[in-house]
Amino acid sequence: MRLIFVRHGDPDYANDNLTEKGKREVALLTPRICAWNNITAFYSSPMGRAKATGAPALEKLGREAEVFPWLQEFHHRTAYPKGFFKKELAGKDTMCWDLLPEIYYDDKKYFDKDLWTSSRLMKKGEIKKHYKQVCDGIDSLLAKYGYNRNKKGFYNVVNQKENPNFEPRYSGASKGGIGGDVSEKYQLVSEKNLEENCTLVFFCHLGVMFTIIAHLTGLSPMQLWQSFYVAPTSITVVNTEERIRGQAVFRVERLGDTNHLTNGGEPISSSGYFCDVLHE
Repeated sequence: MRLIFVRHGDPDYANDNLTEKGKREVALLTPRICAWNNITAFYSSPMGRAKATGAPALEKLGREAEVFPWLQEFHHRTAYPKGFFKKELAGKDTMCWDLLPEIYYDDKKYFDKDLWTSSRLMKKGEIKKHYKQVCDGIDSLLAKYGYNRNKKGFYNVVNQKENPNFEPRYSGASKGGIGGDVSEKYQLVSEKNLEENCTLVFFCHLGVMFTIIAHLTGLSPMQLWQSFYVAPTSITVVNTEERIRGQAVFRVERLGDTNHLTNGGEPISSSGYFCDVLHE
């Protein structure tokens, strides 16, 4: 299984749409999407900027995207609790993952996939409930394609097929590819020649994309929100690796690819960075 996440174009947040730059980005993105083969299904956030990003490609392909509420941006707010160690912030509200470094690194719960929602700050905003909605949403969708999350956190596969996205070539290897010397590394197929039997494309947002990837890979989303960035219209590819029949884990194959912008001479937007530069 392959999941492709497309972040929306440069945003006009005030009108939940795209800026003129965002529209130029989408114009360069659209041929790239239209060149992909064998896309099983498209899905979209209900928010305007995500819909506007996918609309041109979907129209050219004669396809539609199913809209899921849980694919909207993970922009849920919380409040600093009373008695917070930064007295000037106590009682003030904030978007749940917009934390200054001294706050993020002060609580080790943020680095734990099971405990991050139980931190004092996250509990004030019912973030655990919102996080569960996203996790349940993606797991329910994956289950429709035969990938069922088990209690250990990886996925059981129903009617598993050989993964055609790579071809191992071994010299003197025993049956099953165990042992022997590797003569050539795995060869990943190109993006334009997708042969995966199930490829899902999502038009969504930085925050919710990292929320989903964290859930799939066993990380705290705080680690991704705080330490990773993907630009508007970037492409992120997550692929399953199925080493044992009936079991699958998700691995990030490509993160924040903006080749279509670079090749088209369009500057890469910084929208999504924390913008309070040299804040004191």
